[in-house]
Amino acid sequence: MANPIATLPAELQLPVEVIGADLYGQQFFEQTRTVTIHRNGVSILLANKLGPDSEVILRNPETNEEATAFVVGQTHEEKTGHVYGLAFLDPSANLWHIQFPAAEAARMVQLECSGCHAVRALSLSEIELEIFEAKQELTRSCDNCHSFMTWRETSRESVGKTPSNSPGQAPKPKMIDSPIESLVEERRKNRRAGMKTAACVRFSGAEVVVACEDISKGGFRFTSAKEYPQGTRVEAAAPYTRSSTNIFTPAGIIYCHKMPNGQFRHGVSYIKNRKSIGWDP
Repeated sequence: MANPIATLPAELQLPVEVIGADLYGQQFFEQTRTVTIHRNGVSILLANKLGPDSEVILRNPETNEEATAFVVGQTHEEKTGHVYGLAFLDPSANLWHIQFPAAEAARMVQLECSGCHAVRALSLSEIELEIFEAKQELTRSCDNCHSFMTWRETSRESVGKTPSNSPGQAPKPKMIDSPIESLVEERRKNRRAGMKTAACVRFSGAEVVVACEDISKGGFRFTSAKEYPQGTRVEAAAPYTRSSTNIFTPAGIIYCHKMPNGQFRHGVSYIKNRKSIGWDP
C-alpha cells in the first residue's frame, strides 16, 4: 500500500487505470495519469472521449483498489488527450491514501441555467471549482428543464418560494444547493436499481446468466465466480430475460480483474472492430 502523502500539491501525477464506455458507447481500458486529486474527486488525462455525466471505474494499479466516478466536466485539452474532472460516487474513496489538509470554506456562486434562466446559489466542491475556474461554467441537472444544462455565473438573485414563518419567528435562511452531494446521492440510488439488470454470457456452448453492474450500447460490466480471461471471445445478450427470445451478439472480454473476495469483474465489449479489444484482424 502506498504511503500517505502529508500534503497535497496543486498538481499530482499518479498512475491510474480507467475502465468505462466512451462517448460512442464503446468499452475501453486505459492506463493514464492523474492531473489533480481532491478529497471528493480527481482530474485525469484520457485519450478516450467521455460523454457528459458518464461513469467510469478508476483503479490504483499499485494496490488494485477501485472507485466509481462520474464526469463533472472537462477542464481543457492537451496534445495527448482530454482532461476530465470526475467526482467519486463513494465520498470515502481515497485510492492513493492521501492525507488531505483541512477543508477550506466552500465558495458560493450564483449560477443561471442557460435553458430556463433559473438562478441558484451553489456551494462548489473542489473538483467543481477546478472545472468552473477553467471553463467559467458547469453542467448539471436542472429541475425545471428536466435535463442536464449549462450553468453560468450571474449577478441575478436566486428566486424561490419564501417559507412561511410563525409570528415572532426569524425568517428561515434560503436553502443552498450542494450539487455534488445531491448528484451523488441520486446516482447511487439509480445505480443500485440498475444493478438488477441481467445478462447472459455464452462460452464454449454453455450459457451463464450474470448480473450487470452497468450497461451501454457498446457493452456491459459484470462480476462472477468464473474467470473469463482478457481477450476471450463470447456471445452475450444484455438485457436478458429467461422467458423471452434473446439476441446474442459476438463480444469480447476487454478486461478481467480479480477482486479481494475471489470474484472476477469483467468488461464486455460487443465486436465491431477486433483491434479495439486487442485481437488481430
